[in-house]
Amino acid sequence: MIIDKNTKLTDILAAYPWLPDELGRTDPRAKPFLAMMNTPLGKVTLKKATVADAAKYLKRSPERLLSRLEGVIRDYESRR
Repeated sequence: MIIDKNTKLTDILAAYPWLPDELGRTDPRAKPFLAMMNTPLGKVTLKKATVADAAKYLKRSPERLLSRLEGVIRDYESRR
């Protein structure tokens, strides 16, 4: 899957359902965002949210978040 700043988070989670657990384990700064995703409001918001939206929420550049996501995906898949 090619991920860019306009990719919807729901598409990423559909392709990589293990990603929230892996991000929470490897990046403590992501835990508040991941916790918010499990709230009723977070679940509604998640349906429209993109990587750029998540980056803004996390106060990171979209490029930095994309790099982090790609790194976590690559590391996870190399261990399998």
